[in-house]
Amino acid sequence: MKRKGFSAIEASLCLALFLIVLLAAYESFGITRDFFLRFKKAEEENQAAMAALDKMRIDLLHAGSGLLSLIKLEALEGIAIVNNALVISSGERDFSLLADISEGQASFLVEKTTGLSPGREVAVVDEAKAEIKTISSIDGKSILLDSSFEASYSMNEARVVLLEKTALLFDEKTDTIRRKVNASPAQPLLEEALYFEFVYEKESNLAKLGFALKNDKEKKHELCVYPKNIALASTNP
Repeated sequence: MKRKGFSAIEASLCLALFLIVLLAAYESFGITRDFFLRFKKAEEENQAAMAALDKMRIDLLHAGSGLLSLIKLEALEGIAIVNNALVISSGERDFSLLADISEGQASFLVEKTTGLSPGREVAVVDEAKAEIKTISSIDGKSILLDSSFEASYSMNEARVVLLEKTALLFDEKTDTIRRKVNASPAQPLLEEALYFEFVYEKESNLAKLGFALKNDKEKKHELCVYPKNIALASTNP
């Protein structure tokens, strides 16, 4: 008489083998998935680091732009380290005066006020001197300042420069490299940073930046930039 089907033992063995294969496949899938997720996260963090470096490079290359006269007169520096932040200065826009400025005056007149707002810094500069002031308020075409001028300026010889100041700093509380433009709140530029270090060698006009990510402590991301606008200001007679 022929046997039909499997015995209970054979069925149990088949089921056990099937479960072993299923568990092995599931374990293999889990390992592969974890590897993929780690690889994906590492790639995303590396891309974020590259994007942050590129943004820093653009900021540094823009340092001193439109400020040749101010840097030559030593009224300000294109790059400076202030309160543990790397501060990069450039000129955002120029304005023409509508009237002469007298010593002791705390305001000036311009044709257009586009871009000017309370809290922004401006520089009034001619061939021999310059002063940096903070805007207190605006009344029509009259720009009211937080302090008086120490010298007089001719409307035909002087110009007004709206300053843009970008600060790069490390927020240790959140392990975040932040970027702050003028008086606006500091925005996150790169998260999960282990540290952020920078130095500006004024003699050689070299700005150096470096940071590492918490998940890849051995890999240091570095940047070295020669700000050409500052070099032009220092070499131009």
